[in-house]
Amino acid sequence: MTREQALELHKLGFLKTYYDGEIAPCDFYSFKDEEWILGGRILPQGDLLAPEEVISGGIWLPSIQDLLYWLSDHDFTFVIESKERGHGYKVNVCKEEKNYMGKGGTVEFALYKVIVRILEQKR
Repeated sequence: MTREQALELHKLGFLKTYYDGEIAPCDFYSFKDEEWILGGRILPQGDLLAPEEVISGGIWLPSIQDLLYWLSDHDFTFVIESKERGHGYKVNVCKEEKNYMGKGGTVEFALYKVIVRILEQKR
């Protein structure tokens, strides 16, 4: 996901549902025109390898897992379709008789587009 796409999602109110309010070792950040994954030790103490400034000054870039968890945790059902390799993906999402659809060259982009549509309609 690009920094601009992440900023648009954040502006629309997209929040992490898994590791809610926490920093996860698998989080991606954009910081000073570089992309970081936090990494580090999970147990027993959860030390992170990335410097604190990446987290405090960076932009969280939601991963495909974050997008999928968000849909599931908001009680959406969804189907991801791939017609043929190289022809992109289509995501169909529904909840309580409302249907949404997003298409993209990658699964992440298709999920991003459909979540943006959902969040825009909530406003």
